Amino acid sequence: MVLFSIATGSIAIFVYSYLGWTWVAIPWLPVSLVGTATAFFVGFKNNQSYDRSWEARKIWGSITNHSRSFGAALRAFTVNDEEGNDDVRIMLHRHIAWLYALKNAMAQRTAWEHKDRASERQRAALQRAQNPCEQEIEKHLAASELAALKMKKNLATQILDRQSQHLSKLREAGRVDPYQHVALQDLISSLYDEQGKSERIKNTPFPRQYATTSNLFIFVFMTLLPFGLLPQFVELGEKYMLLLIPFNLIVSWVFMFMEYVGDISENPFEGLLNDVPTATIVRNIEIDLMDMLSDETVPDRFQPTSGILF
Repeated sequence: MVLFSIATGSIAIFVYSYLGWTWVAIPWLPVSLVGTATAFFVGFKNNQSYDRSWEARKIWGSITNHSRSFGAALRAFTVNDEEGNDDVRIMLHRHIAWLYALKNAMAQRTAWEHKDRASERQRAALQRAQNPCEQEIEKHLAASELAALKMKKNLATQILDRQSQHLSKLREAGRVDPYQHVALQDLISSLYDEQGKSERIKNTPFPRQYATTSNLFIFVFMTLLPFGLLPQFVELGEKYMLLLIPFNLIVSWVFMFMEYVGDISENPFEGLLNDVPTATIVRNIEIDLMDMLSDETVPDRFQPTSGILF
């Protein structure tokens, strides 16, 4: 698009000054109207893209809060003996496996996500910064349970179902009372809600009419812009005509950059630098839950890489 802007500016000067086609110097008013309409449209798209990104971050913030509440309630409600401690340990490790399963589901590529070289480099950097989710899940699930769940289509959903079944067994064994059972099940239902919200954003593309129409509007505006700028530079004098090219480039770049910002914010789970840092969020929850268990193998927090959290 930068080359296109330079080309249109050069063509405008060439046909006006060297071919004598003075009629190509169109009035600025219609061009400014197109630019204003384009700015409003791109601004609307950027607002909606940001809303998707911010909603995704709020969802994972809620997952953090519900996870801590689930861990604290589970430890407080279950009978404090060796068997109860084993149940708490199994369920909290299973919850960590759920976090990694959901994170892995959010990392799967969809047809509408970016496929350019810059995006692939960013995803490669993300993969180098952490262990594969499959390895993390294996660390937190029993081998028999993992074997039974591996064939399931939605691993995260099935892990939460296992949590519900485990709670039912605790209730039947009298290790939690009915009120405690309901409270813990409500927390699992809240986790289901947040998982569904996260999946909704991941699996719903940004409406294509907004994604594609803004590109069309910017293309029309960039095509008309140098011809609308011609009268302004003609008034300055012939020796200033070449200044049209850098000014045309600057204005075009502003519109292109606004479009780019909205474009990379559409899908907050595709693993780009400005997306929701699910790896860091999951690791922080894992640390909190394992601290509750007084586990000696608590992992380290992820540190920012070049000021970026993954």
